[in-house]
Amino acid sequence: MSDVANALFQQMRLTILLTAKDGIEESPFHPAYLHAWDDGVYPLLDDGAGWHKPHADEFPISKELVDTLHSILCHHWDNKTRITFWELEDELGIHGGVVSDGDFTRGQVVSICRYFYLKGNFDNDFWAKLCSKGGSPGEASAIAGDRDVHVYFT
Repeated sequence: MSDVANALFQQMRLTILLTAKDGIEESPFHPAYLHAWDDGVYPLLDDGAGWHKPHADEFPISKELVDTLHSILCHHWDNKTRITFWELEDELGIHGGVVSDGDFTRGQVVSICRYFYLKGNFDNDFWAKLCSKGGSPGEASAIAGDRDVHVYFT
């Protein structure tokens, strides 16, 4: 990642997030898109919008990771195999909050799933099972529930 590319990415990120400084409802962007920029998730399901495309390589959570997780979740959805977050972590090679044999961390999975949830992917039963008490870590509670997105400027 070059310094110039990173600077342009950060400038676009700030430009997009500033549209929500007076509230998400004031922004012309979908809440899921704002969440993606705020959390560094490549907004795969928003490829109709071109704002992120020139910066694809700068997103900390890459297009490839988002696409891989989307494919895995779609496979479970299509096969009607509801899974818990713990089961998803096992499939991805994640062993707790910081140890991973694969490409993902728990935090990345939570952020990506939150993006999918805000986009309206899958149904409430799917998300309820994934985020169920006893079937998920506390961090997974940030995925589903309310559809409010908060962008904080400090």
